[in-house]
Amino acid sequence: MRLETDQALRKALYGLYTALFQAKQTCPDDFRDGRLTTILTAIMGIENYGWRVIGITREALDLLATKDFNKNKLPRRLCRGHINDRIKTTRELFDREIPMETAELYDVFLRNDKTVIMLNEQNNHAKPFPNYIEIDNPNAELFPNGSLIGWKHREKEREYLRQLHSSLSSNRR
Repeated sequence: MRLETDQALRKALYGLYTALFQAKQTCPDDFRDGRLTTILTAIMGIENYGWRVIGITREALDLLATKDFNKNKLPRRLCRGHINDRIKTTRELFDREIPMETAELYDVFLRNDKTVIMLNEQNNHAKPFPNYIEIDNPNAELFPNGSLIGWKHREKEREYLRQLHSSLSSNRR
């Protein structure tokens, strides 16, 4: 994952973080939490493997099974929900006296960047986070970013989910 290994990218994105940190210090009313979250999402979205998928809810998996695991046949029915609310991550990064050092920034961001594929209606931080099935995706090679909030759902992902669903269905019997 480039956010862990590409030193040039890490340095460039860290520079953007510190500039944004300074902008918040200079004009706090113009850089409130919601706006900072939006900007941070765009900045860190450059990484193809941001918003790392580490799980899927049973409801999302079952819904995908009805369309042979083809997400594109379920427009706007699924999303990636952050386990840690993005606004909380923003506050952790910006509600402080001085910017985080490079290593700490990436530790916090990568720890809080984990997502779960779920139904749109399950992505509600006013409610407890839904139970989910873990997905073996340590290097974030499955479900890479396809757009700012979307993801690539290729044959590789479809086959993984097909096998996962099959193994869970056989365990129910």
